Amino acid sequence: MKTFLLILVGGLAFAAEAPYVSTGFLTIPAEVKLGPMSAVELDRKGNTYVLHRGEPPLLAFDKSGKYKGGFGSGEFKVAHGLRADKDGNVWTTDNGYHILRKFSPKGEVLATLGEKGVAGGDEKHFRAPDDIVFAANGDMYVADSGNGRIVHLNKNGQFVSQFGKKGKEKGQFATAHGLAIDSKDRIYVADRGNKRVQVFASSGEFLAEWGGFGNPFGLLVVGKELIVSEGDINRMFHFNIDSGKIVNEWGDAQMLQLPHLMSTDRKGNLYVAEVNGKRVQIFRRK
Repeated sequence: MKTFLLILVGGLAFAAEAPYVSTGFLTIPAEVKLGPMSAVELDRKGNTYVLHRGEPPLLAFDKSGKYKGGFGSGEFKVAHGLRADKDGNVWTTDNGYHILRKFSPKGEVLATLGEKGVAGGDEKHFRAPDDIVFAANGDMYVADSGNGRIVHLNKNGQFVSQFGKKGKEKGQFATAHGLAIDSKDRIYVADRGNKRVQVFASSGEFLAEWGGFGNPFGLLVVGKELIVSEGDINRMFHFNIDSGKIVNEWGDAQMLQLPHLMSTDRKGNLYVAEVNGKRVQIFRRK
């Protein structure tokens, strides 16, 4: 049965078909002690990584979905963000220990940014970092949620600049929770608590704010759209990245159980980590 939703544009309502259909869930081995599912990421080779608050916290799967093993046991306090860089290394954020870690695909810790267990707001510390994205040149942007700022690091992890602070004004954040970046290196920030997405140039210049949908949790740019997960109401919103307008929305509490951070594969399939569901659901684009 097809799912339709009603969208209001210029005071006129029209029916739109939901753009994705569920194809099931990533198979997690029984030996994994599952915790709340925080993030999922696919690297350029099609390998899938999952970050959750159980043991082992970082799970690896090959491009066919076969489980390859887990790593990072005992290394995390509050596992949160997960991204793969262009070299296939896996980066995580731990907003309990206030650090970022860089893992090799085999699970070796290659680097730690920040000081474990020490929160701070200077150039060498973070306070509850939530997410990370990579620019085209390899530079990193970190959602340093506890400090209400975005930290710009170069590809070697060295501090370049920062922007934002705690607050409700434009360019400020209640919680800089999730990040996305597009082909023009525009940075999208899920300002959870202020119920908006804010858009910035790579320099930190404020460009726009988008609201009217609730609280953003995770963000993902897919083509000309920004997909926003709204974990409070278990719903997904699609924004046109040029106009900033909502072009689609879908999902409910029967379909999603607190959708959080997301990823996509080369076929356009959408992978959604669900915190309360303790699962990764896979959706096929229609």
